Amino acid sequence: MESPSDAVDAANARVAELLRSPDDLVKTSLLRKRLATEKATIDAQLKTGVKVQLDNTQEGIETLATSKQQMLIVKDNMQAIDRLCSEARDMIQHFPRINKVISRIHRNFVATYETVQRLQEMYTTVDQIQSLLQQDMLNVYGPARNLLTVHYQLFRLQEFRDITMHQAKNSSLDDVVLTLEQYFKRLDELSLDFVEYLWTLTRNIMEFARKGQGSVIVCLIKVIEAEEKADERATAAEHARHSHQDLAVKFKSIQTSPRVIRSFRSQFQDKLHDSISKMFDGFYEEFKDDQIKLLDTAEFIYDDLGVVYQEIVPRFPKKYNIFSVYVLAYHRHLYNIFDRILKSDPDARTILRLIKWVRQYRKRMNKEFRISEDILEPPLLDGNEQELIEDYLKLIRRKLEEWMTNLMNDETREFIERSKAPELDANRLYGLSGSVIMFQMVNQQIDVAAESGQGKILADVVRECAKSMKASQEAWMKLLTSELRKQIEKPDEASPGFVEYVIALANDQIRCADFTDAIVNRLSDSLSERYQNQINNDLNDAMDGFFLVAQAAKDSLLDIVFNDLKLPFGQLYTPYWYQEDPMLLIIETIKDYDNDFQLHMNEYLLDKLMNNILERFIIAYIEAIKNKGAKFKKPECITRAQGDVGAALTFFQQHIPASELKNKFDVINRIHQLFESNRKSIFLDYYSMKKIYGDMPVGFVEEILSKRDDLEKSHVKEIMDNIKSKSKETGEYTGKPTIFSKINW
Repeated sequence: MESPSDAVDAANARVAELLRSPDDLVKTSLLRKRLATEKATIDAQLKTGVKVQLDNTQEGIETLATSKQQMLIVKDNMQAIDRLCSEARDMIQHFPRINKVISRIHRNFVATYETVQRLQEMYTTVDQIQSLLQQDMLNVYGPARNLLTVHYQLFRLQEFRDITMHQAKNSSLDDVVLTLEQYFKRLDELSLDFVEYLWTLTRNIMEFARKGQGSVIVCLIKVIEAEEKADERATAAEHARHSHQDLAVKFKSIQTSPRVIRSFRSQFQDKLHDSISKMFDGFYEEFKDDQIKLLDTAEFIYDDLGVVYQEIVPRFPKKYNIFSVYVLAYHRHLYNIFDRILKSDPDARTILRLIKWVRQYRKRMNKEFRISEDILEPPLLDGNEQELIEDYLKLIRRKLEEWMTNLMNDETREFIERSKAPELDANRLYGLSGSVIMFQMVNQQIDVAAESGQGKILADVVRECAKSMKASQEAWMKLLTSELRKQIEKPDEASPGFVEYVIALANDQIRCADFTDAIVNRLSDSLSERYQNQINNDLNDAMDGFFLVAQAAKDSLLDIVFNDLKLPFGQLYTPYWYQEDPMLLIIETIKDYDNDFQLHMNEYLLDKLMNNILERFIIAYIEAIKNKGAKFKKPECITRAQGDVGAALTFFQQHIPASELKNKFDVINRIHQLFESNRKSIFLDYYSMKKIYGDMPVGFVEEILSKRDDLEKSHVKEIMDNIKSKSKETGEYTGKPTIFSKINW
């Protein structure tokens, strides 16, 4: 109800609305009449409404009075009936017992009637359920639209069956149970079909999740949960009966539950584990012969667990802890597979891939699924990764030793027998097949180690490879020394082709150094500084070893060449030198060797070799001054010496720049100057030479002067005394060694 103030405010608002301007005041009389009419109408309506309300109230009062009178009559009748019943009970003997028996007979009759009726209806329901189940079974991957309906109907029938069979156990007729079993046979068969279908769905849970059929998973769990709750109720009743046997005797309502315990949840877990086991068994059988591919393909577990986490976990009750079930099941099957791999004596690459896979597995499980390492029991590889690494390194060491031994046996046998010419590459350079084969093995092991992603493993493998390289270098050095000695000391017993094979060995060692350098460059940016330094040191040491073997091979070629030149160099400055031309034989011999060198030797080695030949030529030419019977006859010796130098320069200028060649022959030119210097200028020529070749022995000059036919012994003594006196004043030479440091004087 509105307050008086509200009514006044409403009236004022109404007047303000009707009289908005002064001109509206002329309408006052008209507005008064209209409002009077409206008031009369409203009053009439109110009067009518009040009359109707009063009539209804009067009618209700009259109805209540009539009802009260009828209730009194009913009460009197009920009291009369109760009185008659009491009188009748007193007239019948044992009435309570008779009443109880009749009630039980009535209940049994009703129950029997209902049982018969439900048995008659059961087959129709079974047909309907079977039809719905068959529709779903046509596609085991969903959508299983009838699953809940089928289970609901089947659950009711099974409940009816359990109760009926439970009641039949107390029957005195033996054929009752058999008859009922026949009646329920189709229901039992249908139940088995349904359960099998249920486990088929269980085995395909992952497929449902992948194909977006999450509703099937939900329905499946609802069925299992319904059965589980029914089992719990039955179990609770059984527990209560055993716990309160004294009450069970008095109250038959707490007797044994008629339900047959089905344990769907535990069966579900068993079937789930079985399906996972079958999947992993199939996976292993498919890839067991290619273990690397098996490890690559095993990455599927992360996708599977991702599907479980995103699609399956949200559809399961938390108490199932379904994600942990999958994780542990997958982990244990991986453990079994890896254990089988280890027992199959895997190769080195497989061991490394296993170690890498396990380390990445722990990281990914923690990063992607927040699963800590301590949950993943038992640990993959039983936590023996370090032992596996040690076994891997032992295997690498053994394999490298075995491979290198076989390789070197073949290479050294071929080098010793030299039954055929060395191999020629595309540039017609001699070579051995060993370097290519060795570095194929080395690179293969390094690549496998690099795949592990572990710097220490890679560094250790490189060190083992470097040791194998050093072993091969030591073997080549020993072989080269023994074969060179045989070639020089017993040339008739040595196999032909030594020079060609030494060239091939030298080329091969340079190629090995290039291969090693390529490995250094390839690994330069892939490791931490700690392991990078170790790898670089090991490989650089191996590279130096290859250069040393190549240098030894080059020096062996020098020894062979100058061993053949012993005779002509021994004829220089002797009477034979004045009659024949041994330098011609020297140069022609060097040319013959040079032809092979030019055609078949590595360019880097060739440059080194030609410089070494020049140096050895100069040394041998200078040492020839000590030849037995050497004599410097003037002026013929000057002409001869100039001819020798001219022939040598003509040959060597084809390989060595003129400026460098001039510097090299400077010592010979200065020696020749000593051949022809007069008595007074000998000291000056010596002193000029001594300033450049400070380590030139005094006896060297004395040897030259004593063999000059134009100097008397007294002259030589006088000159040498002067030279020796000057040498004492200048003291011992401490400068850079010159060619005289290499001359055997």
